[in-house]
Amino acid sequence: MTAIGGARDKLLQATAERFSTTADGKAILLAGSTPVFRVNSAGAGAPGSIAITAKPVNVVGDIVFSVSAGTQLTVNGNVATVDFASMTTDTALVQARIREFGVDYVGNYMISKVFDGVAGDTGLAGLNTGQAFAYKRAAAAPTDSPGDVIFTFATGSITTPASNDLANGWSKNIPAGTAPLYVCVAAASSRNATDNIAANEWSSAVQLAKDGAAGANGSAGQNGTDGLNVAPVRIYQRGATNTAPALPSAACTFTFATGALAGLNNGWSTQVPTAGGAYLFTSGATAASRGATDDIAPGEWAAAARLAADGVTTYTWVKYGNTAAGGGFSDSPVGMTYIGLAYNKATLVESDNPADYAWSLIKGGDGAKGEAGADGKTTYTWIKYADNADGTGLYDAPRDSTLYLGLAVNKLSAAPSTNKADYAWSKFRGGQGVAGPSGQRGTVTVTAPGYSTWSDASAVYELSHAGYGAPINRDMVTLYDATHAVTKFYVNGEWLAADTVLNGNLLVPGTVAAKALAVDKLSSIAADLGKVTAGDIYSATIHGGPGYPTSAYGWPSNGGNGFHLSQSGLLMGNYDLGKYARFDTDGDIRTPQFTSLQGIATFSGTLSGAWGSFALIRSPARLTSGSAAGYDLTGTGLYFYDGVHEQPHIELGEYL
Repeated sequence: MTAIGGARDKLLQATAERFSTTADGKAILLAGSTPVFRVNSAGAGAPGSIAITAKPVNVVGDIVFSVSAGTQLTVNGNVATVDFASMTTDTALVQARIREFGVDYVGNYMISKVFDGVAGDTGLAGLNTGQAFAYKRAAAAPTDSPGDVIFTFATGSITTPASNDLANGWSKNIPAGTAPLYVCVAAASSRNATDNIAANEWSSAVQLAKDGAAGANGSAGQNGTDGLNVAPVRIYQRGATNTAPALPSAACTFTFATGALAGLNNGWSTQVPTAGGAYLFTSGATAASRGATDDIAPGEWAAAARLAADGVTTYTWVKYGNTAAGGGFSDSPVGMTYIGLAYNKATLVESDNPADYAWSLIKGGDGAKGEAGADGKTTYTWIKYADNADGTGLYDAPRDSTLYLGLAVNKLSAAPSTNKADYAWSKFRGGQGVAGPSGQRGTVTVTAPGYSTWSDASAVYELSHAGYGAPINRDMVTLYDATHAVTKFYVNGEWLAADTVLNGNLLVPGTVAAKALAVDKLSSIAADLGKVTAGDIYSATIHGGPGYPTSAYGWPSNGGNGFHLSQSGLLMGNYDLGKYARFDTDGDIRTPQFTSLQGIATFSGTLSGAWGSFALIRSPARLTSGSAAGYDLTGTGLYFYDGVHEQPHIELGEYL
């Protein structure tokens, strides 16, 4: 028996670390999914992209990636990706850099393209070869041949003739019989799929077999040797340190049928233990025997090797200070200019000693004062409507006839132009849509004679026989004979009795009272409804109030109020009375004091108790041109103007 431990294990033990560190123990390591793009003869590369991961070792800072010319780089955190499509050179050098305390730590990763060679010319078709066999039973060796045949290389057989029989009593397969069996052979050779074998190409007949005299029974053979049972055996042990424990010192017995191992000592087990230390060790041996068990001697166990170790939780401490040595030591960054970091600490409780931390500057000095920005300008969007594509006859509010919308954006004047050429015109409403699919058929009434009793199946049959197909809700069927008649209507899969049937399409004036009324469509010239409960209400137009007596979209012209809701938008109030609100389907909003048009909001009322962020606050006289007398309040200060010269101003951080 041989202990586990092969050439591969020795090779892995002798393998050097993939990355090396600098002398001060700090570095940045780069690892990629592959360093090579393989390029085929068509110019396509695989893989499509290569991801390079940067791992800082004992160094803190922002990772900055760069790549050599001719290649683009996509960066996400500490991972940089090179796409084959963006690499125009045959090689690219990816570099990651971290600067800490004025020292640069650099890692490099080279990516190369490997090109497939050009495909060579197509070679000649290969030469197919094979052997054809023919069989015949005869008392003496035959002198004739199986005749002309065709041999197919794909099947390795004679395919012509198609039957088993060949010329002169020969056959493709061994024939039955007791006479001696003869065989003749012909070689097939061709670059084609088949070969024609002529009658003279067959070899002379050779006796293949003949029946011999029956022999005496042989004696029974000896019993064979038992087979060899072989099984790998592995044992485990945990320890508190990284030192391998002593191997078993007593012989152990392994049972092949159950896989049980008896006689283990020195703390070893056949199962991975859950307790006993952070380090897990393993050893192995091979059990081999022709019996049901095998004894494993102490010397057969392989050297114990560490299989795993429990992870250790470490912590990073963060403190703040106002000097490079941690002066003003604090947990809060408020008012501090330095940050202190301590890595890989075994305890969550932070140290109060500034010397335990590495300090770096987190707040620079004040920058140079920037130049004053240019005065902002208020712009407006003009909106007009028209019945013509070029804007001829433009007007301010949409009508039932409106077909086109005109927009003019970023205008310096609040007064809209009346020149149609100043606007970009587009469709306000689309044309007639295509016809929809045919709807479900209407309900029908069918009467069928010859039935003395009611049957649901008979009702379904009569509907189908009348050409209406399967029943739908509120179909009505009457089955009758000379002495019997039953009428039922169909609702949700059931046939229900109809207590009263009204034939015809006219109901004289009167009253119909029922617990429920089930119809496909209810039409009425006028209806007085009390409480209406509905899951879904669909209407082309909903309007109300004296100002909106019809379904037409537009402001009231009779001095009344109310509302209008349709696909054109929502109108509330009366524009002529100065109290209104309009919500268009393109998202525009209009009220007397506030408008939001094409994403630009304009407020013309008094702003009280409001707060927010404004790029420019300007006195009214300067709103249009920006050059009249008044004031501008910007992010850099407050400025006054007399209409010609700039007057005294107050800038942030400066004096008057």
